[in-house]
Amino acid sequence: MLKRIIGRSSRGEYTCLVDKGFNELLDVHEDNFSELFHVLNDVLKLSISINREKSIPEDSIIASDIYVLGCPTKAKLAKDDVDLVVKYVREGGNLLVISDAGGDLANETNLNDLITAFGIEIESTTVRDSRNVGSSVAPILDNINVSHVVNKNVMRVVTGGGTTLSVQEPAVSLFSTGKTSVIEKYSPKDNTGWKIVKIGENYPLAAGSLHGQGKVVVCGDVDMFTNDPEFGITVFDNMNFIKNVFSWFLAPVETSTVMDWLISRVTSLEEKITAISRKYEQLFAENEKLKKLVKANRPLQDEYEVAIRDHE
Repeated sequence: MLKRIIGRSSRGEYTCLVDKGFNELLDVHEDNFSELFHVLNDVLKLSISINREKSIPEDSIIASDIYVLGCPTKAKLAKDDVDLVVKYVREGGNLLVISDAGGDLANETNLNDLITAFGIEIESTTVRDSRNVGSSVAPILDNINVSHVVNKNVMRVVTGGGTTLSVQEPAVSLFSTGKTSVIEKYSPKDNTGWKIVKIGENYPLAAGSLHGQGKVVVCGDVDMFTNDPEFGITVFDNMNFIKNVFSWFLAPVETSTVMDWLISRVTSLEEKITAISRKYEQLFAENEKLKKLVKANRPLQDEYEVAIRDHE
């Protein structure tokens, strides 16, 4: 049932739950993320709480307006955790998921078990570029989806490499690779670990999606949230993008948008039911053909058995 709405805490602030129970790289209390903490706490007035349990407490996430999974490593979400977060988003929660170079494979986690429900999948890649900021893995990206509200006043961002995403409706790309981008795939079986698989633009590194009354943003790079002077939060328009993401989360989803989502879900289910029905009809027809074939061959089988008995 879709019922949850954005609401302020008793302190008059919105609440943000940042997870640290899955060995996440993002930690708002570390010096390397002090600028991010400043934006969340002082600029956006978010009341920040930390989960350090190895599972997601239902009461904590339900009480939060925003939930952040900041690049888990060497830890996996249980099915109950996945189901809880999907339900949380559907009923009005907002989810930020962050990965990094190599995706789930390199980071030894299972974020895809969660985010595929929202039309997004993390690939096992990293992005390099001939244009960079003092580093071979810090591509400057100007392929920005300016029609989306999270990219207001965002013209260029820079990442510390990161991983690409596969995006399907209703999700949309927020920014993606450019013409000079080089995408390498991570493979632990390869001697080098990385192999060039794609070159060029329009391979998403960040994506957003609406799901019920909630919103989801997936970002393929954790470095852009850090204080790093080459590709961190203060470089180019990274700050604007990050602030816009959290501001978008705090804006309620219009009723018409929720209704459109429900209609699309019903339509999708109808299409799946129709496909299953057609498959059943095909199987039924094949089964009838087999019955007729067996029946047609039955007299020959009976004659064969009689001939064997007479021979004996």
